[in-house]
Amino acid sequence: MRSMPRLLSPRWIRRHRSDVLAGASMALGVIAILVGLVLRSGSDEPPPAAGASSGAGSTSRSQQVDTYVAPRKDEIGAGLAKLSPRSQQGISALAPAGGLAGEGGTKGFPKHSVVLTMTSAAPIGVVGYVVPTSVDRSSGTAEGVGTSWSLSTTAYGDPDYAQLFAQAGPRGDPITCTITIDGRVTERRSTDGPYGQLFCQG
Repeated sequence: MRSMPRLLSPRWIRRHRSDVLAGASMALGVIAILVGLVLRSGSDEPPPAAGASSGAGSTSRSQQVDTYVAPRKDEIGAGLAKLSPRSQQGISALAPAGGLAGEGGTKGFPKHSVVLTMTSAAPIGVVGYVVPTSVDRSSGTAEGVGTSWSLSTTAYGDPDYAQLFAQAGPRGDPITCTITIDGRVTERRSTDGPYGQLFCQG
């Protein structure tokens, strides 16, 4: 019976030198990757301060929440009093008296008159509308409106101001929507065929 060659004998290593070098390189690469992963997965948190408990009631740095406490008016005044008169003058010129100008909400934006209409030769089942920046009529539905429906409101901000939704009945009588902004028609569409759906945006 033949004896098995020893893998690490000098004779075997000389014969398989390129295989040995490739294997050693691969083993070193794997070790380097493993060491890198172990070091990377270590904690990024600093060690606890001296005298700090590490019991169940303690929180780690990643669990702490920094909170901002706004200075009181008297603290602000005291800080400003320490500044030179020229610096105080510059700061008071930058700060608006009584807060920011405007009415708040959407009313600080440009105001636009919005008129939404739906018309049809046949009764309209349901009308849906969205006017996101309208204060009094931002969205809703209207049922049983007959052959025409209209809504007037005020919108604020930049286009698009409104959306209208409808669906024709089984006979396919066209429903036409019109969106008018500040007296100018910005959208007009009609349904097509039975159960035709309508989406207008303007």
